[in-house]
Amino acid sequence: MKSIINKKGLALVAGTLLVLVLLFFKTFPEIIVRIPSPEYESVRRLYRWLLLFGSGFLLCQGIALWVLPKTGQWLFPLTVIALGVFYMFVLPPFSAPDEAVHFTSAYRLSSQLMGKPAVADEEFLAQASEEEKKRISRGANVLVRSGDDEFEFYTEVGKNAYNQVFTGLFSMDKSQGLTVRYEVPVNTMPLVYLPQAVGISLARLFHWGYVPLIYMGRLMNLVCFAAMGFLAVRIMPFKKELFMTISCLPMTLHLAASFSYDTAFIGLSMIFLAWCFYLAYEKKEVTVKDTVMLGLLLVLLEPGKIVYLPVAGICLLIPASKFSTKKRYWISVITVASVMLLAVFLVNRLVLSVWATETEGYVSWNEAAGYTLQDVFNCPYEIFQMYYETLVTQLDYYLTTMVGGYLGNLDSSLSVPFFCLLILWYGLFVSAIRREGEPAPMTGGQKLWVLILVFLSVCLILASMLLGWTPREMTYITGVQGRYFIPLLPLVLLVLFDKRLSTSLDLRKSAWYLECFVSIYALIRICSSAVLRY
Repeated sequence: MKSIINKKGLALVAGTLLVLVLLFFKTFPEIIVRIPSPEYESVRRLYRWLLLFGSGFLLCQGIALWVLPKTGQWLFPLTVIALGVFYMFVLPPFSAPDEAVHFTSAYRLSSQLMGKPAVADEEFLAQASEEEKKRISRGANVLVRSGDDEFEFYTEVGKNAYNQVFTGLFSMDKSQGLTVRYEVPVNTMPLVYLPQAVGISLARLFHWGYVPLIYMGRLMNLVCFAAMGFLAVRIMPFKKELFMTISCLPMTLHLAASFSYDTAFIGLSMIFLAWCFYLAYEKKEVTVKDTVMLGLLLVLLEPGKIVYLPVAGICLLIPASKFSTKKRYWISVITVASVMLLAVFLVNRLVLSVWATETEGYVSWNEAAGYTLQDVFNCPYEIFQMYYETLVTQLDYYLTTMVGGYLGNLDSSLSVPFFCLLILWYGLFVSAIRREGEPAPMTGGQKLWVLILVFLSVCLILASMLLGWTPREMTYITGVQGRYFIPLLPLVLLVLFDKRLSTSLDLRKSAWYLECFVSIYALIRICSSAVLRY
C-alpha cells in the first residue's frame, strides 16, 4: 500500500509540474521579449528565477512527502518560510494591505529599541522643512533616516516596482540626518511589531540601504510567524494539520511576508487555541503555570484586536475537574478574565471612550456622516438590516479574500483563480475531516459553544467597521476583508471534526501539496502579468 501511495503522490507531482510547463514555460519566450532590456533585465531574471525555483520547490516538496522515509516536523516551518520568500519578492514592498503604515510603526519601535530618536520633538520641529511640518501637523511624527524616505514604491505591482527592488536590494545607507515619514503610525501593543522592528534594527546596525532594510523587516516577520505556527502545531493535541493548512493559505503567507501586524494576531490566536485544547483534552491536571501561560496569551492577543474578545471563551472548555479544587478553578477564571479585561481597557481606553461618547459619526475616507454606538442601541432594526444585507451581498467576497483572492491592496489582477480557490477550500476540508480510528473529543455542546463565540466575534468585526468605516449612505457594512476572519477559521473547521463525518482515506499529504502548488501557480500567474505592466 505504501508503494502505491508513493506512486500516486509522485504522479501528482509530475502532473502539477506538467501544468506549469504547459501554461508558463511555453509562453516564457514571448513574455521575456516584451520586457525591455537592458533597462528591465533584473525583471527578466525575476520571472526566470520564479519559474525555475518554483518548479524546483514543488519537486523538493514532493520528494520530502513521498520519497523520504521520514520528513519530520521541520518540513512545515521550512515550507512556510520558503513560500513566504516567494510571496515577498513577487508582491514587492507596500503591496500588502496598509503595509506602509505598519512599516512606519515598526520603524518607530526599532528606534526605541536602539535608543535613537523615534518621534519628532520640539527641537526637530524648529528646524523642520515645510513638508516635514505639514506631515507632523497630520500626526505623522515617526523619524527615519533621510534615505528611508527618498522614494515611495509604486502602488501598483509592475515592472517598475520590481526594478526598484532589484536595483536597491544590496544598497548601503549613505543618507545624512533624519526626516519624518508620511504615514501616521498605529498606536497598539508594540509586541506585534517586534519581529519587524528587530529586522529593521539589524539593517540599521549594518548600515544597509532602504530596500534591504525593508526586506530584513519582512523576513523577520515571516520567520517569527513560521515559529509561532510550528509551536501551535506542536502543542495542539489533535488535528495539527489544520494549523498547517491555514498557515500556508495564500492570504496568510502574503501577510506573513509583509510588515502586517495581522501576522502576529494570526500566530498568537493559533498558539492560544492550541494551548486551550491541550489543557482541555490532553493534560491531566492544570497547574498555576498553565493558568499563567493562558493569561499571558490572552493579554498578548486580545488588547490589540478586541474584536476577538469572545474567543477567550474557549478557555471554558477546560473542565473544572482538571484543577485541584473548585476554588482554584474559579480563582483562575476570575484572575485570567480580570487581567485580560484590564489589559484591553488600558490599551483601548481612548477608542472605547470615543465610541461611548461620540454623538455624530464621521467617515474620513468618504467625508460623510457615519454611525455611532448610540445608533446601534437606538436603531437596532436598521442595524440588523445592515448586517443581513452585508451577509447576503458580501459573504462570497469574504470567503474569497480569506483564503487568497485579491492579494495586495485588494488588487483584482493579483488574485488566485477560481479553481485554485476550490483547491484551497478542499485542502481546508481535508485537514478538518476525521479519519477512521481518529478520536474526536469535542462534544456537540462544546461545538455549539464554539459556534456562538465565533458568531459573537464576527458581529464585533462587522461592528468595528460599521462604526469606523461605513458611511450612512451605504446599505451594507464596508471595509471588512476576509483576512479578518482567519483567526476564527480553525474554530469553524473544528466543528466539522466529528465521528459521524469520517473517511478511510488519508489525503492530508496530497491536499497540503496541492495547497503549495496553488501558491506557486498563482504567484507565477501574477508575475507573468505584472512584469508586462508599469
